[in-house]
Amino acid sequence: MSSLIRFLTLIAVSLLSVSLAAWDDEPDPVLQYYWDHACAASHKTDPDSSGICYRFTAKTCKRSVAEDGRIRKTDSVVQEYFFCSGGLDSVNTVAGDVGKFERLDLSYPPVFESTYHLSSFPNDIGGRRLAMRIWSDSAQGRQPEGMVVIDRNEYFPYALYLYYPDKSGYRRFTRSFRFVVVDGFVFPDSVWEVGTRLGVFSPEGYRLETGVSNIRVWRTDAQPGQ
Repeated sequence: MSSLIRFLTLIAVSLLSVSLAAWDDEPDPVLQYYWDHACAASHKTDPDSSGICYRFTAKTCKRSVAEDGRIRKTDSVVQEYFFCSGGLDSVNTVAGDVGKFERLDLSYPPVFESTYHLSSFPNDIGGRRLAMRIWSDSAQGRQPEGMVVIDRNEYFPYALYLYYPDKSGYRRFTRSFRFVVVDGFVFPDSVWEVGTRLGVFSPEGYRLETGVSNIRVWRTDAQPGQ
């Protein structure tokens, strides 16, 4: 997870959060076609609803950020996770102090099942990756907004950049995901969370970065390694 990727992610989400309200909200049948297929693909490629077992290694770094942007403190933890039939089976801590971290959360909201206005980017050249802006009516409040990037042919997601305009307890909150396909199933391989909590005396800023590696998948009727 390079500094450049994190920087571009933050810039993209910040710009989207400011300008989404001004975009044309007329439905685009072409974008709706891709959106509907992405929704179907999200069900088919979801490992937690498929009955498979899988494991992976996750390294998480948490950085406390001062109001002027300086990094005040960094903690990290490396853990091995094993899931089966949609549930967490076991966790093994390899390195770091797990007590300094909340439970790992790699989940992303069901954006493809939600109601959004869709818009394409003017510089779309028709390549394999299709980026779409997503935003909702203000009446829907807490629904995240931002950008989704899908495969134009297979419809699975490449990335999500989400801004939460009204998250309780936060002055600012964003989550971004990059995905990888393993044995036909989609897994997040990088997750960035940036937040500013409304503290008692002053806002508390942080960055939470998780990288996922060594993803292994097998069916419930097979043993690990087969």
